Amino acid sequence: MDDSDLKRALSLGRTNCDLPPIRSRVVRIFTSSTFTDTYVERNALMQDVYPKLRDYCKSKYGLEFQVVDMRWGVRDEATDDHMTSQLCMNEIEECKRISDGPTFVVFLCQKYGYRPFPAKIPAEEFESMRNVLTREGKSVDVMDEWFQKDNNAVPPVYVLQKISSKLCHFNDNGDPDKMAKDRAKWEDVRITLQEKLRHASTICSSTGAMSVKVADKYKISVTHDEVMRGLFDASLPREDHCLCFIRKFKDLENKTVTEEVRQFLDITSTDEIDEEAQLLLSDLRDKLVPKVLPKSNVFESVLSNWSSGGVNVDILEHKEYLDTFLHTFYEKLISLIAKGVERDKNNISKDPMFEEIMQHLIFCKLKCKLFYGRNDLLSGIEDYINGRLEDNTTKSSPMVIYGQSGSGKTSVMAKAALCAGSEWYGLTQAAIILRFIGTTPASTSIRQLIKSVCLQILTIYDDTQHVPSDYFQLVRLFSQLLQYATKEKPIVIFLDSLDQLSPADGAYRMAWLPRYLPPYVAMIVSTLPNENNILTTLRSILSSTMTRYAEVKELSTNESLNTMTSWLQSKERVITSEQQRTICHAIQKCSLPLYLKLLFDQASSWQSYIPDSKINLQTSVKGMIAVIFDRLEEYHGKALVSHALSYMTISQNGIGEAELEDLLSLDDEVLQEVYAYWLPPTRRIPPLLWTRIRADINDYLVEREADGLRTIYWYHRQFIETVRERYLQDINMLSKFHQLCTEYYLGTWSGGRAKPFEYTEEQVKKFMRPKQAEADRKVEAQPLKFSDDMYNIRKLQQLPYHLIHARDVDKLKEHVLCNFDFIITKLKGMSLADILQDFTMALEEYDDDAIRSVDDLLRVGASTLREDPDYLAIELIGRLKSSQNIHIAKLISDAEKSSLGNVPLIPYNQCYPEPGGLLRTQLSCHSDEVLSLAHTSDGRFLVSGSKDMTAIVWDLENSTPLHTLKGHHQHPITKIGITADNLLTVTYGYGQEYTNDEIHVWNIETGEHFLELNGHTGMGRCDVRFTQDSKFAVSDMFARIKEKRITYSHYFIVWSLENGKQLYEKVELKGKINEIVLATMSDGRQVIVTCGERKECAIEIWNLLTGELIKAVMDRRRIDHRPCKKMAVSSNGQLIAFHFHHPGILDVNTGEFIYICDDTGDPKMVCFFNEDKEVIFQRDHISLYSIAEKRVVRSLKMYGGSSKEIKEICFTKDLVTIVSVHDGFECATVWNSHMNEQRMKSSDCELLSFLPHNKQINSIRLIENKHSTFAVTGSADKNINVWNIASLLKSANQGSKLDYSKDTKTYSERKPLLKHITHRLEVLDNEQRVAVIDNHGQNISLYDISNGKEIATQKWEGTHKHELDGLASMSDGKRLFAIGFFALREYNTVNLKPLSEKPKRLDPNCNSILIPGDGSMSLLLGGSNYVDTIYIYDINKEWYMETYRPPSRPQHIFILSGHRMLLPCTNDLAMVDLTTGDSIYSHHYRQRSGDSSLICGAIASDESMLITGWDNGHIKVIKIESGEIVYEFQAHEITKKKRQADIISEIALSSDDFFFVSSSSDNTSKLWWNIKSLELRHVFHGHTSPVNTTRITADNLYVLTSASAEMNVKVWSVASGHQLTAILGYSPIDGLYILPQTNKVIITTSDERVMFFNVCKISNHAKSRNVNDQPAISVPVVPSENRVPVIRNTAPGTQKGDLNHQRIQNRVPLPPIISEPQSNELKLPNQALKVKINQPLPVTLATPRNYYATSPYQQSPTKTFSKKHIGLKPRTLQNQQQEDTVRDPLVLYSKSKQTIGGPPCTQLVGHYDEVLSLAVTSDGKYLVSSSKDMMVMIWDLENNSPLYTLEGYHRYPILKISVTPNDLLAITYGYGQNIVNDEIMVFNIKDGEHAFDLKGHYGVRKCEIQFTNDSKYAVSDLITKIKEGRTTKYKYYFIVWSLKDGKQIYDAINAHTGTT
Repeated sequence: MDDSDLKRALSLGRTNCDLPPIRSRVVRIFTSSTFTDTYVERNALMQDVYPKLRDYCKSKYGLEFQVVDMRWGVRDEATDDHMTSQLCMNEIEECKRISDGPTFVVFLCQKYGYRPFPAKIPAEEFESMRNVLTREGKSVDVMDEWFQKDNNAVPPVYVLQKISSKLCHFNDNGDPDKMAKDRAKWEDVRITLQEKLRHASTICSSTGAMSVKVADKYKISVTHDEVMRGLFDASLPREDHCLCFIRKFKDLENKTVTEEVRQFLDITSTDEIDEEAQLLLSDLRDKLVPKVLPKSNVFESVLSNWSSGGVNVDILEHKEYLDTFLHTFYEKLISLIAKGVERDKNNISKDPMFEEIMQHLIFCKLKCKLFYGRNDLLSGIEDYINGRLEDNTTKSSPMVIYGQSGSGKTSVMAKAALCAGSEWYGLTQAAIILRFIGTTPASTSIRQLIKSVCLQILTIYDDTQHVPSDYFQLVRLFSQLLQYATKEKPIVIFLDSLDQLSPADGAYRMAWLPRYLPPYVAMIVSTLPNENNILTTLRSILSSTMTRYAEVKELSTNESLNTMTSWLQSKERVITSEQQRTICHAIQKCSLPLYLKLLFDQASSWQSYIPDSKINLQTSVKGMIAVIFDRLEEYHGKALVSHALSYMTISQNGIGEAELEDLLSLDDEVLQEVYAYWLPPTRRIPPLLWTRIRADINDYLVEREADGLRTIYWYHRQFIETVRERYLQDINMLSKFHQLCTEYYLGTWSGGRAKPFEYTEEQVKKFMRPKQAEADRKVEAQPLKFSDDMYNIRKLQQLPYHLIHARDVDKLKEHVLCNFDFIITKLKGMSLADILQDFTMALEEYDDDAIRSVDDLLRVGASTLREDPDYLAIELIGRLKSSQNIHIAKLISDAEKSSLGNVPLIPYNQCYPEPGGLLRTQLSCHSDEVLSLAHTSDGRFLVSGSKDMTAIVWDLENSTPLHTLKGHHQHPITKIGITADNLLTVTYGYGQEYTNDEIHVWNIETGEHFLELNGHTGMGRCDVRFTQDSKFAVSDMFARIKEKRITYSHYFIVWSLENGKQLYEKVELKGKINEIVLATMSDGRQVIVTCGERKECAIEIWNLLTGELIKAVMDRRRIDHRPCKKMAVSSNGQLIAFHFHHPGILDVNTGEFIYICDDTGDPKMVCFFNEDKEVIFQRDHISLYSIAEKRVVRSLKMYGGSSKEIKEICFTKDLVTIVSVHDGFECATVWNSHMNEQRMKSSDCELLSFLPHNKQINSIRLIENKHSTFAVTGSADKNINVWNIASLLKSANQGSKLDYSKDTKTYSERKPLLKHITHRLEVLDNEQRVAVIDNHGQNISLYDISNGKEIATQKWEGTHKHELDGLASMSDGKRLFAIGFFALREYNTVNLKPLSEKPKRLDPNCNSILIPGDGSMSLLLGGSNYVDTIYIYDINKEWYMETYRPPSRPQHIFILSGHRMLLPCTNDLAMVDLTTGDSIYSHHYRQRSGDSSLICGAIASDESMLITGWDNGHIKVIKIESGEIVYEFQAHEITKKKRQADIISEIALSSDDFFFVSSSSDNTSKLWWNIKSLELRHVFHGHTSPVNTTRITADNLYVLTSASAEMNVKVWSVASGHQLTAILGYSPIDGLYILPQTNKVIITTSDERVMFFNVCKISNHAKSRNVNDQPAISVPVVPSENRVPVIRNTAPGTQKGDLNHQRIQNRVPLPPIISEPQSNELKLPNQALKVKINQPLPVTLATPRNYYATSPYQQSPTKTFSKKHIGLKPRTLQNQQQEDTVRDPLVLYSKSKQTIGGPPCTQLVGHYDEVLSLAVTSDGKYLVSSSKDMMVMIWDLENNSPLYTLEGYHRYPILKISVTPNDLLAITYGYGQNIVNDEIMVFNIKDGEHAFDLKGHYGVRKCEIQFTNDSKYAVSDLITKIKEGRTTKYKYYFIVWSLKDGKQIYDAINAHTGTT
């Protein structure tokens, strides 16, 4: 089967194909050696090489390196159960199965080694040998004593008995003498048995009774056997997987036999060399190994002299050998590893999706091996699937299989899936998708599970669209992809063990599971009945009539026995009749399949000869598991077993075997048990010990991958529970296990650090060691990152988990939750959601202020941190700088250090509100007013509706938008409802102010449009109501009827939320409906209760299902019956609170009601309270009525806040906290009712705080959960704020301190004409301190610039209590003046103390003050909202010197040297002598109405030039000395919008006067390079509103911009043009300042915060992350009214040198600035420029020339072209998000798709406007594109990069491109049928040069230009129009040009004439 067929079979879920091995993420080698003579080498490898290999594999490839050395750390090869040899063979096979690269390394020396005989011998074979010995008269007593026949084996075998069963002291370490005697006895027995069996097997072999191969197993050594398994049985290429190292001593055989020599040679009992062993060794080492391994894999070393210890590093020769050996071993291993990784690239399972499929198919086949019976269940599943696949009309839900743990659900699901993929539908195209949840990492979380299923569906149907990682997008996609199923290719999905899902993403809510399946889709799920309420949830959300449920019950006794028999037969085992009766008795007590499996595993190990007393059977699953654990402890030691199983059980997603070995090696309690009676070479756990344990429990473990690591974990829940009950009940022991795990993941004992331990008293005496000791445990290092792009995900995930459960909160904070490196590494390597999960888990255990502060901070900054993780430092410093907590202080210190070189601006004061304060987070995604809010009852999701006709679903836990619900509404969404089950949201727009019949139902978790509710008139008064079972929706509505007069009909309408259909025709009422609620009668009937204006019948009760009227309720005692306005229903649905004449309670069962008070007045809101014992009626105050007492028990009044009417009110469940919203008010108000205090019946609520927005609040919701209380406000400012109300109750002074009765706009918004003139911030004392006016002019604050801390605050007390306008200071900073309404006051600059008792009264009023440098005078600026008069004022003598009236409104006031003042005004430029007040000059620039006006300006530091920005997008450079305009150019394009939308709002000039930045209301800023010659270096795109403030840092590294409607400051790199970051203000930016000496940045906000920042040079601007993902392209432009041709070479690698210092050599210079007047029009030479771009565009391409190239726009033939518009319409690109970007991309599509609508390979980004035409050379190397931006771009498609940008040649959009047949020339032109354009230009494609123009065309044509095949000539048609009277005639010509020089060959030839 080839790869394509295999992939097809796998994607269809076929289990009957040969499944290839799954790729490995492990390098696992088995090292084979003899026991004693390689001691030094193996220890050296363990000490020096294996740690290096482990680090190499992890950092280079992300692989785990494991070594299986079954000899290391073991004292003796003989073991009690004789299982070591078999375990070794199993491990060799495991290495071959999973290792990625090398698998087997053998060390062969001069010792053949231990030669055991088989522990199990077939009976026929044993008896043959026994007969041989008997015939020879030799004793067989020892054989009969030590071997017993096991008749339970089929065929029978003789089993060697455990040594301790005969020699009870063999393992008795407590009695060393007896143990030594028994071990000596066993050695004698072993030798005797060995001799007899070898002799007998030789005889049998010679007589033919036994084959030579069988006889050899009695002779060969363990090492020999391992080599045969590792080398000769290898199915893999040996040269890529196996190594052999040989070491010989020349003189060893000549040495006298001693105990030391015995360690290195095989010596017989007679002290002679064992010749047979040496012969076998020579044959193996010198013949067999070289025969199968190439020389490059065999390394032989010969040493001259043997020492008594073998290899002795004190001998130079030996040391050199060892060094060479270690080096060779390391180098050869990494070579084989590299080969393995390279080879593994072609493995089909390298694709994660196919790997996932294969893992589940393999598991399925494994589970089916032992499957028996359950035919009834299989038949039911088959019947269900057949129904779904054959009938496409009947709706159905998923089928649910359930049963208790161990009942066999998984086996049933596996067998059904196997049958579905083979017997049932194997020959069809049915796709079987199978997942055993929890068996793989990708099936453990619901997010990964759905993603893998979606990927499989896409593969099945040959779709290549992108699969998102976001949970909610995945759920939505899953639902959509199920629609792919067809009759020919249906889908069958098996999801086993829903209870094994992790709780992340609310998996247990089952919202991800489709309620209804599309045609030809079947889905079978299984779960435990009581785990996590999953089955209950399924019963509630799935239709009871459309869902099949099947219970997997216990097996019957007969089924169990038959199953047991079948299983035993498969394992070639039987049991005796007595054993059969024992099993039958046990099965009658418990017949769960898991119990049966546990029973089978025991029974299959029973020998026929064991007595019944040795059989230990329990009658429960946990009891049987306990038996297994008892046996493990007995065989392997209690400490080792209990600790190993505990570490595995407490791990999150399983544990890696290397991790487990490391942990056991750090666990001194385990090591003390293991090494109680001897000392190891290195203090680590011997690998053999865990291998033996795993072999005993392997059937109950599951392998999966987690965090990039292969892990093992329990498959059955009962094992987890048993381990917890048995070993983890002691909280101290549990904490100890977690503590050791934390030390491991912290790397506390890695890197050679020795871990201390204590020897026992016995060890101290026995080994003569000191009590205290330490040892290096050789555990793996645990860095946060293995390399720059490889994160230690395992540590990032596991360390927080173990620290939390280790109960060590200080270490938790130190290393994780308050550790900057950890947080930012996890933020970059994983996600913010993963970090927040750590904090959530920690806060559930610890109520810690530091942890909560960081958690709140991450949530407040969530939206920013997701986009830009480096912003973490800014958030931390800005919010927690002042914290006194030691952990927070360390966190801030590390953030400050880490941010250097990474972040351009670093705050150094606490400039943001402290986390845990009032504002929790801000949600900003809507593009218009937020009109409505609703939240789920659990507080997890929020849904917002907006005027932008979209709704957004938000995850409140992570503060993220999940879905934007759009495309169905054509009107604002004013109302939102959520069903009681929290699964559906209903969005609609009708109300008292709106007419809108759009009612749409959406799935909250998937964002999928579920239903549309039709039949509504679009007019209604009440909210849509939902039944408690979430099955029905009810709404009122009315319709306008025009007859003789306009009347209205009123109705209610009921829809089913299962199909969107009306239950019945709308029900008409006799009057207007005021309120509608849903209630439930005692008999379960659901009813609709309405109240209206019709007085004779105020309340009516209707049957919801039929629409029939049940009762009409009215107060028959009253003639003048008052209508009910508002109602509420009780929690049990049977009581209605209402208001007729008085507040009352209505029983819906009887229709009877009672009044509960004599109060009158209609309420605005009614609700039940206090478990339905009380009712709240809200008017302008809140009244609380007791139903039992029938009176008002509390009246709450809210005074203060806004005087406007209350629009909406919310309160907590205890009514302590109330939040009110008032009509038209931009703040919500929070009140404390003091309900929990004993107060008077009537009391006033305490105003706690305002919740401010910038515009009015439209909606509010209050959310309570077990942790906190939040208010959510939606505003006309487009934002949603989430407020932490609980913080107000803890500290009432945390609320906003502002007086919100005042205007909350910024000063610039209130007085825009004074923006560039008034000083709101004044720097004092050489930038030591700064004085700042708050936004509302209420206070002056003084700050220390060095630390950003506030020194003093002074309240402004002007003469008329008006706001403070401006500040000014003397140049020495010693005197500070403040000016306000008719008032001037001086302050001390050190402490802000006023220097006069009262302010100086000014007359007339002035709104600002300026003080020239020498302080001899000041300027008082008169006027209200702008400056109309300037008073020259002596501030010392306090008298007016001169007065000057500007010729027009000043935009700036510049104080020049020589006591001069420069006034750039709207229409004029004036210079004034300040000593006299006389005008030096005044130039008037506005000659007539409609001329442009000056807006802003900046002057050069030498006062030579003034750069001005105008409201027509022009920049004019003016010589200050004379006031003449030197030159003028169009800097920002004019659009068709009104002029005010195109103004240049700000000019910022660099400190060296070399470049400047212009900002505009077109939302952009532009950087102009070299003020004398001007080159447009960068265009800064990214703002979404007009840019109103621009600054350049003093070091000229960065540009800072802020926009009017945004709350951030964007930071741009001058070098690269990239946006580096955006500094969030969390409130409108009021001011932005750069301090020229210290280069500090100060930002002020409208909520009165002053933010201080240091400017830091980041390491590499050009390579820094571009937040916009759009590189700012250097666009050289010479300023002029006429465009100058420019060629920009954009090929990669053409840029050299630093961009800051680069100069364009052939730039066309501007005329010099001269004093004589010149024309404003600039004359420029008509020549082209060829300049290089600073860096290549970021494009990628799959395969050159194997694609289509398209533009995202297509021409519309119905539109016409004008100077500023070309008729193009956007073309929707499938599967590609459409964004408003600077450049319009070219999109490349793979040719493998038959249509252009498939997914793009890449995008080529470079054009600034619509792409209009494309042409490709015939060889596919070059693409030429043209655009509406008048540019042509040439792209190199082989190198994935742009070559040239041809700019400045065309004056009009370029509609067409043609390429000559020889691929050398491109002809660009713009004429068409409706477009007159005579530009035809020829360019050389290879070098981008403009060759010539083709002249003589009139600019009108119908056909495209054609070329001759030799590319020498070009031909075009042309059309002329001739008017003769009323008749228009057209003449048609063709014209021919030479492509050698561009000349016409002859005059145009008239070909045809037509008449119109």
